[in-house]
Formats: sequence, C-alpha cells, structure tokens
Amino acid sequence: MSKKTIGILMPGDMGHGCGKVFLDNNLSVISAIDGRSNRTKKLSDSAGIENVGSIKNIVNYSDIILSILPPEVALEQAEQVNKVILENKKKVTYVDCNAISPKTSQKIDKVISSKFCNFIDAGIIGLNPIVEKGQTRLYVSGPNTDPVKILDNKGFQIKDLGKEIGKASAMKMVYASATKGTFALHAAVLTTAHKLGLTSEYFAELEYSKPDILSAMERMVPRIPLDAARWEGEMYEIATTFSDSGITSKFHEGAADIMLLANRTPIAKETRETVDEKRSLTDVLDMYVNAIKK
Repeated sequence: MSKKTIGILMPGDMGHGCGKVFLDNNLSVISAIDGRSNRTKKLSDSAGIENVGSIKNIVNYSDIILSILPPEVALEQAEQVNKVILENKKKVTYVDCNAISPKTSQKIDKVISSKFCNFIDAGIIGLNPIVEKGQTRLYVSGPNTDPVKILDNKGFQIKDLGKEIGKASAMKMVYASATKGTFALHAAVLTTAHKLGLTSEYFAELEYSKPDILSAMERMVPRIPLDAARWEGEMYEIATTFSDSGITSKFHEGAADIMLLANRTPIAKETRETVDEKRSLTDVLDMYVNAIKK
C-alpha cells in the first residue's frame, strides 16, 4: 500500500498537532502556508508539515483533505476547494472537521462535487493529538467514511456515527455546548461578581460550598481570550443547532457575547505559547470588567 498524503487546512493548534502525529505514523502531511500568520507558519514548521504553497496543490497532491478552520469560514473554504476539484477533475476525500452546525455541514455537502469528491462530515472532540497522546476523538458521518479510517489509532480515535451528513457535526455541537458554554457562563458570573465588588466574598463561598466549580473557573476563565475569536463563531453555530432542534438559542447567543468580551481583553493578543501563566484571576477579571463597553 502506498503512503497516503493528508492535506491539512490549516495547521493551527489543532491542525499542527494532527500533522505531527500523522507524520509519526508514517503518513505524508502537506499544507498551504503562504499568506498565513507567523504563528501558523511556526507551528507547521515545528510539526514538520510540508508547505506546498496553494490550495490547488493541496487538492492535487492529497488523498484526504482535513479542513480545520474557524467555523465561519468553513463554507467558503469548501467552495474554494471544490473549484479546484472541478478544474482538475481530481478525486479526493474532503473531511470537514470544523465546529459547525448540521445545517452548515449539509450546505457544504451540497457545495462539494459528489462526482469527484467523497465528503465526510466530522467533529473533533478533545485537545490536539500531541496533548491527547493519540486519544483525540474524530466523530465522522457520511455515505462513505472508510477512507478517513486510515487515521484510526494514528492520531485520532475514529467514531463512526453512520451515513447521515450532519450527525458528526451535531455531536460536536452538543458536546461543545456544555463545555465551552460553561466556560462562558463562568466568565460571565465572575465578571459580574467582580464588577459588583463581591469577588473575595464569592470566591470564599465557592471555596466552601463548590470548590470544584471554583477550580474550573480558575483554570479556564483566564484562557478563554486565547481562543475567544474562534469560539464566538462556534457559539453561533451551536445556537443554530439548538434553534433547529426547537430549543432556545439564547444560551449560546449569550455565550457568543462573552466570547466577544473576552476577545477585547489584552489577553486576546497572547497565544497558548506566550500567555502569562502567573497572572492572578483577580487581574484577569479586572481586564474583563475594563473590556465592558460603557
């Protein structure tokens, strides 16, 4: 069996981790880094991913393409890839791994040429495979999910949810609605308490009655700004998923507002590599309060 080539669009925190582990498992990994941020370039280089320059080359050289992007650009990226697929009549498997609603996944399915492309709906749960030591879960669904199963136990644990496009995205949405939705709630609660002058008293009460909640707040609220720009779009995709299911979208519309607030703090200019880990939670809450639009 010839070595398979995996194209990654784009190798940020998750994508570069996937690429590194795929390479460790004797797969070829390529991406298109031209025009990307310096951080993306450094992450890609550190993983050993080959830069082939353009989306056209990714399509032409890949057996499987993984789209790992901010959710608001997932559809646009699929349109760009499909244009190249049609121009070159290139057969390829396109796996949308983005945090998108089932409705958005179904839109992508309609955009991608079924004549040349096998589209797989997917949702990543867990941290990147370097951190998770190969235990990151990739939920997949679609008429033919077999091609992506080459990645099973080679960076991902593949979880097949059947032939329905949108099922894997739904799993991601439901999962993230609780995890990242809770992060947003915690940030909202702490920011409100801080603005009302109740920080120390509230911390003391949580330490006495709900220490697990306080520990979760201390761990995540300072780190939300690092991903808030991307998570804001994800909250809207979750809101759409809930609304389409007949459940209120307001929880996660509110969570999107908190992500927007977090993205206005100075922490948002830092990265996972440069974040100040010694910053106190009180200092973080000062930043959240100062970011509130008067």
